[in-house]
Amino acid sequence: MAAMLEVLRRVPYFAEVEAGALKDLAGQVRQRAYRAGEIVLVEGENCEGLYVVLSGRVRAFKVSGEGREQILRILCPGRTFNDVPVFDGGPNPASIAGLEPSTVGLVPRATILALVDKYPGVAKAVIRLLASRLRALTLMVEDLSLRGVVARVAKLLLDCSRGQATLIEGASGACVRITQQDIAAMTGSVRVVVQRALKALEADGAIRLQRARVHVVDPNALGRWSESPPPAP
Repeated sequence: MAAMLEVLRRVPYFAEVEAGALKDLAGQVRQRAYRAGEIVLVEGENCEGLYVVLSGRVRAFKVSGEGREQILRILCPGRTFNDVPVFDGGPNPASIAGLEPSTVGLVPRATILALVDKYPGVAKAVIRLLASRLRALTLMVEDLSLRGVVARVAKLLLDCSRGQATLIEGASGACVRITQQDIAAMTGSVRVVVQRALKALEADGAIRLQRARVHVVDPNALGRWSESPPPAP
């Protein structure tokens, strides 16, 4: 129970919930462990409630008809997912899978809606979080539309180095742990193209590749690359 309460206190929605109510909430959370790659929920299915990452990391993603994956968000402990259908009553808007062994808690939808009614601070926190995610998705659309692959990769790494990773929530330094495949899925590309982009950035002295990890060496260089226009058609 103590570990559960500690994680719930990190959830932006519950910052203003009093201790007794938070303890009651913790008692209603249904926990389940998932393996890396295991599906947590499927896009289009009915919403059961609000999910909270208790340990590990999960990814929210969509898959094209050709099988290409686009990561919408990576979520770390204390972060929620499937928020939208909790409030609009619609189906799950994306699929979720574990990026590593993870434990996820499910809070019933009725419980969340009751908290919104009782605590104005919860409603304000919901608005702030959904607004920040909308902003992040808007920036992602801008990147996919207006930047080439090298520029998108450079911008992702630059944002990570500044602690402003718009697609990763809940853990400082989380960008260090993303793989080249993750980078490809976050930038709307494929791994072989991302590998070439990383090599170009390394050759320019912007980053250093070491044991499958990306280390930012020159943020200013990344900034220049991130503003590069897309290649001509």
